[in-house]
Amino acid sequence: MKYLIIIKSCVVSLLLSGICAAQTTIISGATIHVGNGQVIENGVLVIEKDRLLEVGTSLKNLYKNAKVLDASGKHIYPGLIAMNNIMGLNEIDAVRATKDYQEQGEFNPNVRSQIAFHTDSKILPTAIYNGVLYTQAVPQGGVISGSSSLLKTKAWNWEDATVVKDDGIHLNWPQVSPNNPKHEEILREAILEIETFFANAQQYQQQNKPIFNARFAAMKDLLNGKGNLYIHAQEAQSIVRAVGFFKQHYPAIKLVLVGASDAYLLIDFLKTNQIPVVLSNIHRLPMRNAEAIDQPYVTPYQLVRAGIKVAISLEGSWESRNLAYIAGTASAYGLSREEALQSITLVPAQLMGIDKEIGSLEVNKKASILIAEGDLLNMKTSKLWKAFIAGEEIDLNNEQVKLAEKYLNKYLKK
Repeated sequence: MKYLIIIKSCVVSLLLSGICAAQTTIISGATIHVGNGQVIENGVLVIEKDRLLEVGTSLKNLYKNAKVLDASGKHIYPGLIAMNNIMGLNEIDAVRATKDYQEQGEFNPNVRSQIAFHTDSKILPTAIYNGVLYTQAVPQGGVISGSSSLLKTKAWNWEDATVVKDDGIHLNWPQVSPNNPKHEEILREAILEIETFFANAQQYQQQNKPIFNARFAAMKDLLNGKGNLYIHAQEAQSIVRAVGFFKQHYPAIKLVLVGASDAYLLIDFLKTNQIPVVLSNIHRLPMRNAEAIDQPYVTPYQLVRAGIKVAISLEGSWESRNLAYIAGTASAYGLSREEALQSITLVPAQLMGIDKEIGSLEVNKKASILIAEGDLLNMKTSKLWKAFIAGEEIDLNNEQVKLAEKYLNKYLKK
């Protein structure tokens, strides 16, 4: 028995020494897009365990037994962060049983997307293939949909995937067609319901020992200024009403505007009130006949130039894998390449309060990086070579790649 223990100890020691030897990785020769606007030509980057130990033009220290990757001619980027989507909560649109992003009822702040996140989704590997390493899973429907969380797109389970737990609550501001003859009446009633719910939730927090109410209890952190209130609104009138209401009655709540098709009409208003914006689905037609055909593409540039913090997102599930190309479109309509990159990396991290860990390639941050053979934001040239989440290299294979290879081998490689 004593000899068996000694043998096991030796095996464990050998395994640990092998792990330690492989924990340092040096990547050299690539153009590093830091994510904060800085670009380092012919740069070198050092990963040790799950952290970035060095990022610069040359090594400051000597590393023994380090793994060296020659990335000459390639580009290194921070892992992309997809905000405002349902990846991991939805698998097949036509199969109801695979949808887990909406609950019954109108006011559900206690609903949490974190515990519904499905890490074995077939959609997630296709998103990783295009550089999406983190996703904000957002519940849908009702007036208050619930709370979102930031999760890794590669993990064992939802606990392992969680990066930021319950980063904010999502509110769908009521919108009624102006063609409806009772437009104003319906709108007033809907807004009154929101006012009543928030008032009751605040009163609940002030009670000494209230009878437990899951919905009101879930509002505690939000009312105390922790986490974000994501206001989903598109039209200018809705945006002004929503922001005005919360600034007047609940100034401690941190507001983030989501969707915001009309944000370009309210630049001064948003800047004055310091409201960050998550623009969604800019690949669309204008909302009005009088708008320029390219207005959705130009909006990110207009907001960023005014000093408004802007993140770009894609709603839906499988659609989010095209996030990099949407940012690329924004860069073709005014944003610089690095500003477009920030809108899908550093800015989302800042909005969710995790920018000290991810969002850019800086020393001591998590080593979540992408190495691409071309411009990551250009659909024609982008080809991901390697990806790392918190220092762990990720397999880029997925079902769609397998299918492509299958039929290429059958029809084109005879």
